[in-house]
Amino acid sequence: MKHDQLFNIYKEQNFSSKEEILTFLSKESCKYTGISNIEFKNEILKREEQGSIEIAPGVLLPHFESSSFIKSKIFILPIKPEIKEWNEEIQNVHLVIAILLKTDEDSSIKQKITQFTRKLADDEYLDRLMNAETKNNN
Repeated sequence: MKHDQLFNIYKEQNFSSKEEILTFLSKESCKYTGISNIEFKNEILKREEQGSIEIAPGVLLPHFESSSFIKSKIFILPIKPEIKEWNEEIQNVHLVIAILLKTDEDSSIKQKITQFTRKLADDEYLDRLMNAETKNNN
């Protein structure tokens, strides 16, 4: 895994279900942001109910803001083999990018997150993330 203050980029991970991914991400978010596992899972599921988190075929961008975070964090998690069914609308998930934004975050961090999210519109950039070939391109 590569990480800096904002990004944690993991090597390909082998998960068999959405629940395994959420458990992994909740443990990582607890370790790096201070949020509880239960609050993480509840917020991610609540966000998913508000609308699709799929930004490209097989690429998910769960995200939320919380005053519980001690700092903001972006987790980049390539999945192989892909998760066949995330929910009724989302299948064949091979990349999860979780953005956890601390309430009242410093403007320089918000700017880095904005720059990163703009890059997600680039298919080549997404391909590099899926293959964990990128470094901390913030």
